[in-house]
Parts: sequence; C-alpha cells; structure tokens
Amino acid sequence: MATKAGNASSSSSSTDDASPYKRQKTTTTTDHKRKNASKPKRKKIPTYYRRKEEMDRLEEERKQLEATVKDLEDRTDILRPREALQRRQHTNKVLREVLHAQRRAFAGASSIIAHHFREKCTGPFDTPTRLSKDPVKRRAALLEMRNQRLSCAYEFMMEMLRHMDVTLDFCEQKRFTAINGDVCSERFEIVPLPEARSVKRVFDTVEAFVSSMEISMSEVDGDITIWENDEPQLSINAPVAQHRFVTTIANMVQMDTNNAAFAEYRPPGPGVEEIGFSINDPIDVDELYPYRPETRVRQDVTVIIMVSKHLGKDGKPLIVFSRWWSLCLRKSHIHVPKFIADRIRNGLESVSASMLAAAERADAGGNATVI
Repeated sequence: MATKAGNASSSSSSTDDASPYKRQKTTTTTDHKRKNASKPKRKKIPTYYRRKEEMDRLEEERKQLEATVKDLEDRTDILRPREALQRRQHTNKVLREVLHAQRRAFAGASSIIAHHFREKCTGPFDTPTRLSKDPVKRRAALLEMRNQRLSCAYEFMMEMLRHMDVTLDFCEQKRFTAINGDVCSERFEIVPLPEARSVKRVFDTVEAFVSSMEISMSEVDGDITIWENDEPQLSINAPVAQHRFVTTIANMVQMDTNNAAFAEYRPPGPGVEEIGFSINDPIDVDELYPYRPETRVRQDVTVIIMVSKHLGKDGKPLIVFSRWWSLCLRKSHIHVPKFIADRIRNGLESVSASMLAAAERADAGGNATVI
C-alpha cells in the first residue's frame, strides 16, 4: 500500500511538473493562430486574368519588337543608297585609275613618237628624188616618182582615215624644232563638204588652185612669189609638173621651194571608188635648179589631198576633203629670225585655208545629186 501511495504521489508530482510547459505551448499556439487570423488573406487571382496579363505583356513586347524592326528597316533604307553610293564610288575610283594608266600609256607612246619625229622628220614617202639636167631623164624620173607617190599616198591616207569618223570635222597639228635644227610643222585634217555634189568638180577646183599657187601665195601672204621654171602645168597630157618658187619673206629673206606635183582622178566603176588625189613632194637634188643655201633658206613641203565620197550618217553620199601636209624649213647657213620662221609656217596655213575655202565653194548650193 505504501508503495502504491508512493507511486501515486510520484505521478501526481510529475503531472504537476509538466503542466507549465503544456500551458506555455498552448498559449504560443493560440497566439500564432490569433496572429494568422489577424493577417488579411491573399486573394487568389483567377487563371483567366493571369493569362490575359501575360498576353498583354507579350503584345506589348511584340509592338516594341515591330517598332525595333521598322527602325532597323528605316536605317537600312537610309544605309542602302549610301552603300550603293560607296560601291559606285569604289568602282569609279578603280575606273579612274585604269583610265589614268591608259592616259599615261598614251602619253608615253606620244612622247616616243614625238621624239622620233624630232630626231628624224620623215613624211609618208621618204624617198629621195634627184633630177638631172637632161630633159628626158628628168621626165622619166618624175614619172617614176609619180607612180610611187600615188601608190604610197593612197595607202597612207587610207590608214589615216581607217578609224576616223569622216562625217565630222577633225584637225590635228603640231609644230616643233627638229634635233638637227629644222623648223617643222605637220597637219592632218578631215573636212566633210555637205554642200558639195561632185567629187570631180571639187577636185578640179583644187587642181586649179595648185596650178596658180604662186599667185595664191602672193595674195594670201603678201610676200612676192615668182615661178623660176617654165615647165608645163598639170594636165591630162602632162600628169607631172614641177614648181620652182622663190619667195621674198618680209623683204628680208629669200626662200627656195622646189616641188613635184602629181594629180590623179579615178572615176567610179565596178569595184572602184571615185577619188581624186593631188600630191606635192619636194625635190631633194635638182641639177638644173640647185638650192642656194648660202643666200636662200630652203622650204620642203609635202602635201597630200584626197577628195572622196563616203556615206553620211543619214545614209546619203557625202563628199569629204582630207589633207595631210608637212613643212620643213631646213636649217640654213644664213640667219633666219624667229618671226620669219613663224611667218613662213603661218603663210602655209593661210594658203591651205584659202584652198579649202575654194574647195567648199566649188559645188556649194548645187541641186544635183551627188554622183
């Protein structure tokens, strides 16, 4: 009994000891519940609204992306012409460099050619002509000279015109002093004659001008020119003529000119083009009329005139006057002032212009069709 009483007492004591902890835990739990009860409950957002908000957010992002894309496209539209311009500028730069290289090559070639002519001024013939005192030998030499000169002149002029547009005016001239001291001038020109109607009439006018050259020279230059020889003029029976002129320049210097003149007209025919040639070429040595370097200055003049028919841009026949000439004022034993040399060169240019004017008037205003 005593034992049971002791156990009961002990159990009662333990229960009393545990009661404060339980009371404390209970109080804490109650306080926590009270606190949770005092907090407002978070309202649960329905799924529909969450999805709508997400869609609105994505739509806003889409609009922003579209705006960004449009801005980039606008920038591309601005940059695309700039890039195209840069490409064109680069292409133009490359082309300019190529063209500049070509011009340098042409300039170098022109320099080589110019130096060649200064070193050795040569014409298309470049065949020395010597005439003896014997009339028969003189005539034979001139006839041989004629055949050779006409053949060379035709080939030379065909090459000069090969790549040229003969329907347009063209003129190229150069003046220079050769290495040996000769004063030189050279000119090539193409003159279409749209008013002309006949190759033959234009050619006959040119030959009439050549046959009275001393008169033309005196009238145009104002310097007296006389004909020293009395040989026959160019004609059908005399296809060769010699022009031996003495000109007094500015009453100061006398000038010798000794030329052989040739002419040939080729009428049209099957496979043959209508064409007229007038040629003047200097005599190098003439035993009958020798040069006088001690008292006179020597002038060598080579002239090739071609009157031919071509097709114009409208398909109609067109008469074309083509001419190449070269002047060489030989270095002399006598002093020749610069203004005298210039006057001689200018004089030949003036006479050439007068001849061209006569050719232009030869058949101007005609109503006939070109034949």
